[in-house]
Amino acid sequence: MINSPEEFIELRNSDVSAKYNRTGTEEAPISVWNDLIEKHPEMRVWVARNRTIPREIIGRLSKDNDPIVRDAICSKYPLDMDIYLLLSKDSDEGIRARLTYNKGLPLAILKEMSENDPSDFVRSQALDKYKQRVS
Repeated sequence: MINSPEEFIELRNSDVSAKYNRTGTEEAPISVWNDLIEKHPEMRVWVARNRTIPREIIGRLSKDNDPIVRDAICSKYPLDMDIYLLLSKDSDEGIRARLTYNKGLPLAILKEMSENDPSDFVRSQALDKYKQRVS
């Protein structure tokens, strides 16, 4: 377990892969995740890429101003329905396109994106993924 923001940062900046990899796989108390997000904004993407972050942190990072952070959240599954819906309407076309690759994305949202997304590219991506999943 990672016990402090300082430990997370030290591990993340390590040249030793075994230490570095811990930042993606180990749990931490919610207070550590919140401190990292609030006091170390350069670590938000690495928090988002951690496989163990709780739903509360996923929800918070799904609204982050940085599209790289939201992109990292897009690849997680399963996500709560409200997060899928939020990301399917993201202002960034790249986030919406990335979301179509999420195998947990409900078919109803994927279909909606294939029909109504404002981007031709995203509609095309969503339609391709929808067809793959229903066949």
